[in-house]
Amino acid sequence: MKNTLLIILIFISSMLLAQTKVSVTASGGSFTSANITINIGDTVEWTNVGGTHNVNGTQATFASNPASFGNAIGSGWTYSFVFTIAGTYNYQCDVHAPNMTGTVTVQMPTGVEDQIVTENIGFYPNPALNDLFFTGYESIANVAIYSLTGEKVLESKLVVNKIDISMLSSGLYFVKLTTEEGDVTKKLIVE
Repeated sequence: MKNTLLIILIFISSMLLAQTKVSVTASGGSFTSANITINIGDTVEWTNVGGTHNVNGTQATFASNPASFGNAIGSGWTYSFVFTIAGTYNYQCDVHAPNMTGTVTVQMPTGVEDQIVTENIGFYPNPALNDLFFTGYESIANVAIYSLTGEKVLESKLVVNKIDISMLSSGLYFVKLTTEEGDVTKKLIVE
């Protein structure tokens, strides 16, 4: 069991090296780039540029979605979700359904690309328990921690070289570090 878990963790961490962000806009009665294909670990960011909309990809609405995602109905919002489970996800704007829909197809990455951010950006210890310390923290503007389902569970502007993670349950997380040169996401094990 431990060997299987270790293999899965190594595989997931190698997949995250090639992360990207895909943008979708909501306006009028449609999503632009509504049907997209991404890799596991990629982020989709929806931006409402006009009107009253939402993104509803919940399993209550689409039972076959591998995980739930979505935001509330409103105007002028930006919503993002990190997809960590392969499969096809359907979503809609509840205000304009069934005409305003889209799909996100999440696949296993086909290769490993170079990271934009230098190797001196990172964190330790890993596994961690109470505090997470950062190397190159002067270059890190923001830290966001996501669960395996893509839910953002912690976000912090980094003003010192550590953040308190004692409120996180034991398990595997993804830590997204935002810098001027780009974003980097790494796995984190919380004990």
